[in-house]
Amino acid sequence: MVTKLLRQSERSTGELLDFSSQLQRQYEACTSPKERKERGQFFTPPVVARFMAGLLSTFPKHIRVLDPGAGTGTLSAAVCERTLLLRSPRHVELVLYETDPTVIPLLDENMRHWGSVLKRAGHRLAYDIRGEDFILSNPHACQQPTLFDVRTQLDQFDAVIMNPPYFKIQKSSEYARMMNHIIHGQPNIYALFMALAAEMLRPGGELVAITPRSFCGGLYFRGFRRWFFERMSLRHIHLFESRKDTFRGANVLQESVITSIVRSTKPPATITISTSSGADLQRNPCSRQMATAKVMDDTCGNMVIRIPENSEDARIMELVETWPKRFADHGLRVSTGPVVMFRATKFLLDSTNAKNTAPLLTVHNVRPFQTVWPVQNNGKPIAFKVCTESLKRRLLVPTRNYVLVRRFSAKEERRRLTASCFLKASEPGAYVALENHLNYVYHAERELSENETYGLAAVYNSVLLDRYFRTLSGNTQVNATELRTMNFPDLETLSRIGRCIKTLPTFPARDVEHIVLDEFGINGTLEQYLMDMAS
Repeated sequence: MVTKLLRQSERSTGELLDFSSQLQRQYEACTSPKERKERGQFFTPPVVARFMAGLLSTFPKHIRVLDPGAGTGTLSAAVCERTLLLRSPRHVELVLYETDPTVIPLLDENMRHWGSVLKRAGHRLAYDIRGEDFILSNPHACQQPTLFDVRTQLDQFDAVIMNPPYFKIQKSSEYARMMNHIIHGQPNIYALFMALAAEMLRPGGELVAITPRSFCGGLYFRGFRRWFFERMSLRHIHLFESRKDTFRGANVLQESVITSIVRSTKPPATITISTSSGADLQRNPCSRQMATAKVMDDTCGNMVIRIPENSEDARIMELVETWPKRFADHGLRVSTGPVVMFRATKFLLDSTNAKNTAPLLTVHNVRPFQTVWPVQNNGKPIAFKVCTESLKRRLLVPTRNYVLVRRFSAKEERRRLTASCFLKASEPGAYVALENHLNYVYHAERELSENETYGLAAVYNSVLLDRYFRTLSGNTQVNATELRTMNFPDLETLSRIGRCIKTLPTFPARDVEHIVLDEFGINGTLEQYLMDMAS
């Protein structure tokens, strides 16, 4: 349906692409990227807007649509363009929120333009541009419901189409105070837009949104997911294979997803997952159906949304989840390095010559299977002072066998997971300092053996687990919570893998992958897929 609409729209009119693109360029010419980033503005490419409008499954004779954070109005224009494809007359009513006074005249120009276009085609457009903060101007909708709550007072809509702003909010902010029954920690403003939009939908109303993928997992969004999916039913997820191509030139680090969600407490049997290469949606997006229970995993109480990019990743997800136990069930633990650099400056050393020092390990020291220290990095500290105060503040961990996992990866890197072995036998000191951008894996009750350490690192460095991890997370960040809740092989299996890995003179990716896949009996087309990616 969506592909058909894309093609019909491309043949029937160039209005959306031409006019909306012109307005976007006009606005961008008079503002700087820094200004737009501070406002959380990442304008929707017209072809993406067209795809999103095509996800609206119902289009009644009189449709009331909300566009919060409207920008130049590209999403609303896409709704208007879709109306042109309908034979019988439609009355489209748009409510558009936008706080940027610079962009509002362009938004009004866009809507006046589309009012004329629709009128010529026998349709009618009414629009209301509200130069107000979408969240702060609807406090009655944000508050926790009470016995005296009157929902009929709310603005109600048949559909919401949105590309909300994107920036973190502080726990003390007015936004957070208004919606503290939904959020936790320091969430992102876009989640509050999604929550408020859900409250303003009629039963059966549809929300189509393009947002970062981060709400699909992680602790900060757990309360939001629980609240949101008690009210909303996920129907369609669209994933972009290329993070950087979706919003060209905007330096977006998060993966973006388009979601189509219905105001309903009854989940569908299946969810459609489609994929495109960047913002190129004019070609046929690959799509498949997955059981809702496979996509929405609540087995750990976290309501995680898993999104495999393709059929091979779906098979990997099924295979990994045949492992009967989770990470913690094997006695394994993962913690985040305790050293936050700017809070520990008095203990940081740029030389290894001083007495009573410990190695300071950061992401620069972690290579596949190898912890390399010292590494000179533009004069940054490489050692840490061991003293009564640093020990009392628990900034050091005892020297043991650990697997170190980078918490962050650059968006250009092929692998999300990178793990090294830190071996007690290689470090004579009693302590090691681990920076906050590292996770470290250990056993809760005993020392990991060297074979187990190498086996753990091999599984983390494998394409198999990297692809599985990507179904759970669209971030460049690797959270300890996500590692804890993953299904994981038992320690005997890890030990066998580690024993084989230790025989390699170096650690070629294909050799590592072959050892891991052989242990799990993976062959055929899936083996070929993983081996090709390991090359």
